[in-house]
Amino acid sequence: MKPYYLITTIFAAFMATVGQANAEEKALSKHEVPKAVIEAFEKAHPNAKGVKFEEETFEGKKAYEAEYKEHGKEYEFLYGADGVLLQTEETIDAKTLPQPVVEAISKAYPKATIKEAEKVMKPDGTVTGYEVEIRTEGKKLEIELDTSGKILKTERE
Repeated sequence: MKPYYLITTIFAAFMATVGQANAEEKALSKHEVPKAVIEAFEKAHPNAKGVKFEEETFEGKKAYEAEYKEHGKEYEFLYGADGVLLQTEETIDAKTLPQPVVEAISKAYPKATIKEAEKVMKPDGTVTGYEVEIRTEGKKLEIELDTSGKILKTERE
């Protein structure tokens, strides 16, 4: 009976962890997003089409992401509830990732194939890091790295 209890406990803990990870992002309709966020986004990107909104946590606070695609690139803009831009993400060609980032991924995941890459920037355009989606040994992972290649976070998709 003990192995059954142990397996059940491990499964419950795993599901709670997965639930926590997914609870960080919540899809929203446009009218669920604060007016200040909509106004700031539409002023900065008046021609954006097919915009998707999400609520998430950024540095311990509630934030709102506006995401859209244009000219084959995906853009994500993260705003505080007051409409202040906090962060921007933009897809990039994986071949343009800095060497330290590529080396860190290769060292941690030698059999990995990079599927997608994004640069993460401050509102002023300063690059603060990269989010890289990889496939390795049948698993899909998202890795967050700083500009020097230090792995900050790894999530299983």
